[in-house]
Amino acid sequence: MPYTVPDWPVLAAFTLLAIALLAALAGQRRLALGVAVPASAVALWAGVLAPLAGLAYGLLGLAAWLCLRWPRARWPWLLAVTLILTLALHALPGFYPPRWWQGVLADNSKSYTLYWHWDKGLAGLWLLLCLPRVALPAVAKRGHWLLACVACLFAALGLALAGGLLAWQPKWPAWWLPWLAANLLLVSLPEEALFRQGVFAAAARWPLWQRCTLSAVLFGLVHVPAGVLWALVATLAGAAYALLYAATGRLGYAILLHTGFNVLHLAWLSYPQLR
Repeated sequence: MPYTVPDWPVLAAFTLLAIALLAALAGQRRLALGVAVPASAVALWAGVLAPLAGLAYGLLGLAAWLCLRWPRARWPWLLAVTLILTLALHALPGFYPPRWWQGVLADNSKSYTLYWHWDKGLAGLWLLLCLPRVALPAVAKRGHWLLACVACLFAALGLALAGGLLAWQPKWPAWWLPWLAANLLLVSLPEEALFRQGVFAAAARWPLWQRCTLSAVLFGLVHVPAGVLWALVATLAGAAYALLYAATGRLGYAILLHTGFNVLHLAWLSYPQLR
């Protein structure tokens, strides 16, 4: 089926959200907050948000205050992470994601629906605004870390193909541009902010390789509902993103690698996976 372009107020709301996310990623917190407020107002007007979404906004504000009030205590951050995961799983009411496309990309693939999820973008924005920015130590022999990153990506790809999760299916859907926007800002950015910046900051006293391992394992665990094999593939991919983040100290590079690997998945492999 052809993809459906949402009304212009919906596009305007998500455009403002994208600007807020990019500003927060660049460290421009005041600009990000200044744009996020009208973005939410436009989203409410466009029907992407309902008044009940104010509950999520209120809880996020409370979590931010608690983390600011007790920055070294663990319980405010555990509460915040629980809230972030709840948002990422679309479990809080008041959010109505616009649907761009729904169908099956290949006869032997599972069905797929392309949504733009405001709640996950909101979670990513909170993480970028509230997570502490911990400087990573410089790594010796950076080239070795980057080679390990590439090896993990190939291992993830090989395991997915050998395990029957994916097969080679070259394609380029007409809705690639809204998919790319969603994958970059509403999938890769929130996930990297949580599992790379967040985990590395929480385990700041650990050696860098241990932080990479923890980050990868946690990333794999959240994919367990899709199957154990899929979780193992996600663990290897998460290790690659963690190694790149550790080697460069730049969250943006991990986000781009995550998005790029997902582009490879969409363009050349079964999407989202074989039946």
